[in-house]
Amino acid sequence: MTRLALIATWLLPLVFWPGLQRPFSLPKVALLAAAPVVLLAGRRLAAGERRAPHGLSRAFTALALAWIGSFALSALLGPLPALYDVVLGMAAPAFALAVLSSGATRAQVVTAMTGAATVVACVALLQWAELDPLALWGWQAPVDGLSVRMRVHATLGNPNFVGAFMAASVPLAAALIVTGRRWHAAAAGVSVVVIMAALVATGSRGAVLGLAVAGLSWAAARASRRAVVAGCSVVVVGALAIWHSPARPLQTTLEGRVYLWQVVGRHAVERPVAGLGPGAVALRFPAWQREADAAGHRDVRFRGITDHVHNDYLEALVERGLVGLCTLLGPLAWVVGTAIRRHPYSPLGVGALASVLALATCALVDFPLARPVELAWWWLAIGLALTPDPSPAD
Repeated sequence: MTRLALIATWLLPLVFWPGLQRPFSLPKVALLAAAPVVLLAGRRLAAGERRAPHGLSRAFTALALAWIGSFALSALLGPLPALYDVVLGMAAPAFALAVLSSGATRAQVVTAMTGAATVVACVALLQWAELDPLALWGWQAPVDGLSVRMRVHATLGNPNFVGAFMAASVPLAAALIVTGRRWHAAAAGVSVVVIMAALVATGSRGAVLGLAVAGLSWAAARASRRAVVAGCSVVVVGALAIWHSPARPLQTTLEGRVYLWQVVGRHAVERPVAGLGPGAVALRFPAWQREADAAGHRDVRFRGITDHVHNDYLEALVERGLVGLCTLLGPLAWVVGTAIRRHPYSPLGVGALASVLALATCALVDFPLARPVELAWWWLAIGLALTPDPSPAD
């Protein structure tokens, strides 16, 4: 069961199926939903295997179940919930619970996460060099006439998705440099370089912002000269990446985000307790946009259909109400509080903390917590951060 859990972690960012309506996300959601069932059934059938879960935190279990419960409540009370969003929201934390209760150690899980991220980064860099390996499976990216950065979609479907995933993976790879033996540390060092190069290739400013916060949190948690230098170096690299990003002008990007927030924010407390239901933004945005036009928030540059509001906190409030927003903020606050109480924190704990904060930062201007890989990485990182340290060296 431990091997199956680690294999599922490896495969999650990599699976895709050309020809589907959602060729990148749908296979990943299917894996997220199937893996917990298989792992739970396997544990019950493997009567001879008595290996205990490796210190799964009760707080993590409670936080994950609360998140799942918020989706169930919103789906039951919402007018018309979207099945895809409900399954994704409930399957990702269940996947993390299954992996972390499979008997795998924190180092094994972080190694699997880092390895998968490195493979995705290699695919992204090949696409940046116009050597897309996905073409071997018959995939031709529809990027004609778009920005050159749009071809850096890796196995996730969009450069912003790849960027957020890379930002969450850098601190995990960095933790392996500190904790690994000589050759393992060297391999992790290579992974850090490859992952950061892929992040820069995406041109995603939100991902760079998340990486910068991860670097600063690493420096603050480790509180050593080398950690401060490493964290500041990440911030400098991020600033240079933002400056040279081939994306739209920063002012235009910010104005587009503000427009979305104005259109959707008017309905934030329409159903304050349980929200309008998972997937409500995509369903109702056209009508909300017409209402915003009538109210004077007309900007033809940003008119169109959108699935997400590019702010996971506002989207959680709209779709799952105050209950959903609390289940998003609760794990974040608990992880930070745990890091403060356990200071000095172990390297793997710091890496997981920085990964959580990277995605939490990206979630201010993007929607990583509404995508299968990033949401699974978020919950895995929360579980890793809350897992008690078996020893000072993990």
